[in-house]
Amino acid sequence: MRIIDIQPRSILSSAGNETVEVNLKAGNGKSSTASIPAGISTGRFEIKNLPVNEAILQINNFKNDLLNREFSQESLDKLLVEFDFAGNVALPISVAFWKLQPLQKKNFPKLFLLLFEGGKHGNPNIGMQEFALLEETITEATVDFKRLSEYLKKQGLATTVGAEGAFSPENFDDIKVLDTLKEIFPHKKIAIDAANTFSKSEPDYETLLKNYNIVSLEDPFSEEAWSKWEAFYQKFGKQIMIVGDDLTVTNGKRLTMALNPPVINAIIIKPNQNGTISGALEVVRLAKEKGLKIIISHRGEETDDTWIVDFAVSVGADFVKFGGMDRGERIAKYNRLRELGMN
Repeated sequence: MRIIDIQPRSILSSAGNETVEVNLKAGNGKSSTASIPAGISTGRFEIKNLPVNEAILQINNFKNDLLNREFSQESLDKLLVEFDFAGNVALPISVAFWKLQPLQKKNFPKLFLLLFEGGKHGNPNIGMQEFALLEETITEATVDFKRLSEYLKKQGLATTVGAEGAFSPENFDDIKVLDTLKEIFPHKKIAIDAANTFSKSEPDYETLLKNYNIVSLEDPFSEEAWSKWEAFYQKFGKQIMIVGDDLTVTNGKRLTMALNPPVINAIIIKPNQNGTISGALEVVRLAKEKGLKIIISHRGEETDDTWIVDFAVSVGADFVKFGGMDRGERIAKYNRLRELGMN
């Protein structure tokens, strides 16, 4: 496919910060627009971004090297990597090009419905960043989200939401969150993103796993605490999903490290951690080869663009993380799933 024009601009993310959007026109008369998210809680090994004005300037300075040339997704992304561009320079171009190609729809993923958030995303008394339920359908998720909202209202608690559309009551801590989920949804499976954000002390994960129906635990330790990861995996790797995000940052080298010896059995995939669609696809391929569960995720600072949904469906992800049911940029993702045919 031949690229005939690339026009970048600055738009606002869900946090009111600037991010990059690109409009790309192809020689076949088609065009697409892609905007990219940013992380609030970021892994130190993920690809770096430039200030948005610098990213846009860089795109404008090099785009002539891409115009009127034939590319496949792989050849375009290879060139973007060779240029060593920042994530918010390469990814919007990579995504805009990818969106022009037919969607290869596979099976729909299950949902991690975000119900409570803390850490950097909400009330800091909730030390761990995310508490979600595993849901089979959007309809089921919508019912459960409303059920929790009504429960909090009856308790006289505020139902304002955090950065990703989930609840974050001021007087809650981690245990209060888990007790509430256990009370309202006694038979539901719980997924936690610890995000290694706890400020006081490391949670007693063994006790939490014993007392609550936790089936997935993401980033329980820091990115370089390999001995802790390995010991935890040896003990609980057959019991729950142990998920790498900040540990692996959608990076093939980091994933290889996490598999030798194995310390995870599931991985978060965020293309903006990597910088190109092809790079993210390669990490998905490697993870699937090793039998890992694939979880495609949004970011803390999002836009209304829904390309991450199409990406998740096209790779046959096992699960997706699109946040709670109360923010427009999150609802846009759920609506895209419905548009594609998920109930």
